[in-house]
Amino acid sequence: MKNVLLLVFVVLLTSCKTTYPKLSLNAVSENEKQRVYDFGKRILETCITREFIQLSTKEVSEGLAKLSLAEMQKACDHLDKNHGKFIDMKLIEIIDNTYRDNCLIYRYKANFEKNVPLKEIRIWVQKNGKFAGIVYKDWQDQYITYK
Repeated sequence: MKNVLLLVFVVLLTSCKTTYPKLSLNAVSENEKQRVYDFGKRILETCITREFIQLSTKEVSEGLAKLSLAEMQKACDHLDKNHGKFIDMKLIEIIDNTYRDNCLIYRYKANFEKNVPLKEIRIWVQKNGKFAGIVYKDWQDQYITYK
């Protein structure tokens, strides 16, 4: 009997859909949203200008500051080849991930010359205001954690 109850409990836990708390876009100041947007745009525009600048720990986490210029170049080469030039991005939602890794996650829909498939730009911002990550991936309406 105990084994059956345990099995039912495990099945219920694994079948539950994980939800992530979202912040209202109005819950974050316009200045902070602009700061995050400017950071993302600046990083993506380096793919156009090819003027790569090493990121500083004054602005970003240690992990992001360790990103090499060669790694940035490689990511830009991939974006340029497969998606064309970056045009702009629009903030869609902010995920409150402070309970897990002390970050807010800003999700943007990005426009490139070739929008097939539509891209997402995801920017992590730590509670101390430092940027902890930026990735691009195919857009999905439902938030799925990045691994």
